[in-house]
Amino acid sequence: MKKSFSFLLFVVMFTTIVNAQYPVRQDALWARTVPAGTITMDGVLNEPAWAQAEQISLVYGQNAGLPTSGWRPEFQADAVTDPTHATIKFLVQGNQLFLGFDIPDSSIGGTSDWARWDGILMSVKDMKSRDATTKLAGAAEYFLTYWLAGLPNTTPVVGAKPRFVGKYGNFNDTTRTQEQRDAWDAGIVIKGVSNDSGRDTGWVVEMKIDLTVLGYDVTRPQGDVVLLNFSIWDCDYLFEGVPGRISSTRTHWQSPWGNANANNVARIFARPDVTVSTSPLPFLNPEVIVPNGASLPSPNIDGKLYEEVWSKAGSFRIAWGDSVLRTTYPGAGNGSSGQFQPELNGNPRPPILDGSNGTIKYFFKDNFLYLGADVKDQLVQGTEVYDKVDGVGFIIAHRGERNEEDALSFKLIRANYNVLGQMSAYDYLPVLVDSNGAVFAGALKGNTTINNNSDIDSGYSIEMRLDLTKLGYPVNRGDGILFMGVALYDGDSFDDTLNNYGTRTWWFREHGGGPAAAWMYMDPNTPVGIDDNAAGFAPQSFQLYGNYPNPFNPITNIRYYVPSAGDVQISVYNTMGEEVKVIKQVVASSGTYDQMLKVDGLASGVYYYSIRFTDNVEQKATYLSGKMVYLK
Repeated sequence: MKKSFSFLLFVVMFTTIVNAQYPVRQDALWARTVPAGTITMDGVLNEPAWAQAEQISLVYGQNAGLPTSGWRPEFQADAVTDPTHATIKFLVQGNQLFLGFDIPDSSIGGTSDWARWDGILMSVKDMKSRDATTKLAGAAEYFLTYWLAGLPNTTPVVGAKPRFVGKYGNFNDTTRTQEQRDAWDAGIVIKGVSNDSGRDTGWVVEMKIDLTVLGYDVTRPQGDVVLLNFSIWDCDYLFEGVPGRISSTRTHWQSPWGNANANNVARIFARPDVTVSTSPLPFLNPEVIVPNGASLPSPNIDGKLYEEVWSKAGSFRIAWGDSVLRTTYPGAGNGSSGQFQPELNGNPRPPILDGSNGTIKYFFKDNFLYLGADVKDQLVQGTEVYDKVDGVGFIIAHRGERNEEDALSFKLIRANYNVLGQMSAYDYLPVLVDSNGAVFAGALKGNTTINNNSDIDSGYSIEMRLDLTKLGYPVNRGDGILFMGVALYDGDSFDDTLNNYGTRTWWFREHGGGPAAAWMYMDPNTPVGIDDNAAGFAPQSFQLYGNYPNPFNPITNIRYYVPSAGDVQISVYNTMGEEVKVIKQVVASSGTYDQMLKVDGLASGVYYYSIRFTDNVEQKATYLSGKMVYLK
């Protein structure tokens, strides 16, 4: 019987919209946009915009942000006589990134000796110049330094300013072209006299970097994410004539190096509508949400990903040679994910006939992280040679261990087929297994065989359960933040050994040393399966995650994500197409929102809903829809 409109008005709906409460990211921040002509690059940070800019602190002996910021003395025998305590601010003007470095320092200068200099060593990842072999974004070095190595005259000049070295500077001389100045320049104020024995009070750098030449465009409505890292090198008491007081230290944000893709990168977000007047700033979501599998039975760890929880877990693909796929990776994933084919026995690299191709799956439950790999492979082999194995490596930060840079230590947790054709543990996985911290298994798919070149294999799957307390987490996962990367290994051997090859293709992180780490969050409020088509990535566009639970009685939650501030309208319909409810909401920032819907006054049945999002930037409306089932 057709339900009357008046009857449906008795539906009771209690609605709340709340932004997901994710931990604040320490690897990312906003660079607010300012109008052209706002910044005068003179080394004096007196423009009002600088007072409103987002900033970080680099303090020797204090971590500047998870997961890979840190510090260390360059020479262990040195005494740390005047530790670094700098402030760095960020703005964008047009498509130029401005950085303001305020570095208090009682001794400014440097010589040609290694590390006996003050300087700012930075890397901005060059999205235009990818490495031909690894496909990584180039590591464009920006080095403002008192280091005199390479110059014809290495005698320090009293009162000198630092020189520009790197991609848009010259290591062997101090001249610079106009093109170099346009790409990178700075105004510098020295508070004192450099390269002398007197006391100084610090130096200030107002730096400008052209993002266009590096392949970024923060002027687009959707903005961009700039990948960079830097360290401040600080040498003290170099000219005082007291050797026992000389010290050299470095303090870094995410990575200390300028000419390498190593450790990690910071993410600088910018877009035209995020200005000095924006309050609050749009929340920076995790790059990946790890869903909670508490609502479904735990899988049997036998290597076969057949249980329901795996079909609804978060997932993403890794594939050799797929540059388009890499562009879908969130945050730093596009610039930091890559591939490598090593040389075997000094032979030339042969063509890749069957590149790696796999789907990685993940969820957590209680204190355990569950990881799976569903791998397509036409030739599965077992070996002990690292560069030729078939398997997967999960590279995860140990939350209870730090390295010599006082950054988190990453562990390579690798499983691959051994020479006996068995799935075996390598690197840190045996340590976890021996401490009852890991269970893993592999399974061959279809008619797959090991080390048999006379057939065509289907591939294999790997299943793993990790006890997070064995990776430094307290019971109940602590802050829930997870830093991870994944490497997929694929080796193929043939009758003609010159055709043998091995490859590894990685998502964010190749090994324990980098190049980056995904900022992930194990969200207890995101159950597996609310979005069967999502990769689990924090999205960059309007997304509907569906309603959960579904079917439901009598309460369900409609979850969606908006990339910016705007207007949201939710309409609910019955099967006759009649609109039974309209809900309008203004959202102040990007984020994941929940609409709780209580329908205990309705008859059981199918209902439809649509969500229209109109963003505040382009005033463009986007529609998404879903279906829900109410069962009393």
